[in-house]
Amino acid sequence: MVLNADVRVRRPLEHNELISRLTSKEGGPFPNYWQVLVFAAVLGWSRSRRDSFEKTGESIRYGLFNDSSTISAVIDSMGVLAHPNDAGIMADERLPERIKVFEEYANGGLAIIQGELNIGAHIRPMDVVLNLCRRGMTHAENMVQNILGLGISGFGKPDFES
Repeated sequence: MVLNADVRVRRPLEHNELISRLTSKEGGPFPNYWQVLVFAAVLGWSRSRRDSFEKTGESIRYGLFNDSSTISAVIDSMGVLAHPNDAGIMADERLPERIKVFEEYANGGLAIIQGELNIGAHIRPMDVVLNLCRRGMTHAENMVQNILGLGISGFGKPDFES
């Protein structure tokens, strides 16, 4: 059995400086390193960018991620989606495998963010994150319109005054 207190989430050494730049101490949007990794992992997953890595920076206690049931569900979901025909992936002793999937998506997301930063000479990490979020919202809105159909009419804004 794996004890959560012993489990660590690796940070890719290649993106160590970027991770620091994305924290609020450096003018970035995220208060903590673990939050940078969560955003990057979701970005990597949404763009199907999963990059393995060997060299690691200082790791982060899994307990920081596990304090939020939503974040631990994201990590578990990524593991399940990466192993769709393996029901055993949710076993306690396979938590490190699920975390590895999360780490690889985070590495992919960090590569996407770094690529966006490399495009412009004086782009701030905060602006890159905001632009990625805006583009993600537009993509999500388009998906909803495609699902519901563009020809739906008769539905306006709700009137809560009545």
